[in-house]
Formats: sequence, structure tokens, C-alpha cells
Amino acid sequence: MERKLGTILFLLAAALAAPGCGPGFGVKTPDGFVELDDQEEYAYRATSAEGVVLGVRAEPNRPKGNLGFWTNALDLKLRRIGYEAVDAKEIKTKSGATGKQIRYARMIYDRPHTYWMTVFVTDADVFVVEAGGDTRDFEKSKDAITAAIESFKP
Repeated sequence: MERKLGTILFLLAAALAAPGCGPGFGVKTPDGFVELDDQEEYAYRATSAEGVVLGVRAEPNRPKGNLGFWTNALDLKLRRIGYEAVDAKEIKTKSGATGKQIRYARMIYDRPHTYWMTVFVTDADVFVVEAGGDTRDFEKSKDAITAAIESFKP
């Protein structure tokens, strides 16, 4: 079982690190952000002037899993590399999509950072909406980031 889980996590990490030329989706770029071009690891990525980022990774739902499976697999990976979960909740977008959001804290270069991971799963695809940055700057952008996540259409 341990070996099987390790294989699944390896495949997941490889899939999420692969270039995102994936399926269509919609997301509104937050106020105060600009969309970045030519992103290799993301299907969509935007940044604020302060360096807070919002990104979307889109990958095939293979092996086929549900929202609980993919959220747990990604959460486990993040915790293993030092992220500390501080909150988790169900998310419902304006388009009616249901997802799971986990909010994390982590120290990077002796500065507190905030990272939000929101997962949406369809029969065909897994979408991971990521937002993060220095906590001081993230706090200034969190309402705009929340609105962007609520605008997401898988």
C-alpha cells in the first residue's frame, strides 16, 4: 500500500509539474493583477506588483479520482515539504462548481508566507487554483483573490 501511494504521489507531482496546455476553463484576473504570458507550469498565471501570484494548473483526471482523493493527495505533498494547513473549507463558485480550499502558512527566508490551494475536479480534469505570496502583501490582495476564485469556471 505504501508503495502504491508513493507511485500515485509521484505521478501526481509529475502531472502537476508538466506544462499546462490543458482543457478550457475560465477565471477573472483579479483587480490589481496582470496576466503573465508563456507560463510553462501553469495554464494561467497572474501577479500583483508586490509579487502575490494566482495560478491555475489543469491536468487530466488520471488516475481517475474524486475531489476528496485529489485534495488529500495534494495536501499530503504540501505538508511533507513544510506547509502548515491553517484552514480548510468547501468552496462553491458563481458558476456552481464545488471545490475544496486549504489555506497554508509557511516561513520563507524568515518571512511569513500565505498559500491557498483550491481544488476542482471534473470527470475529465483536475484544476488546482493556487494563490500565494508574502503574508503582508497577500492580505492586501485577499479580497480580489477570493473574487477570482469565486469566478472560476471549470
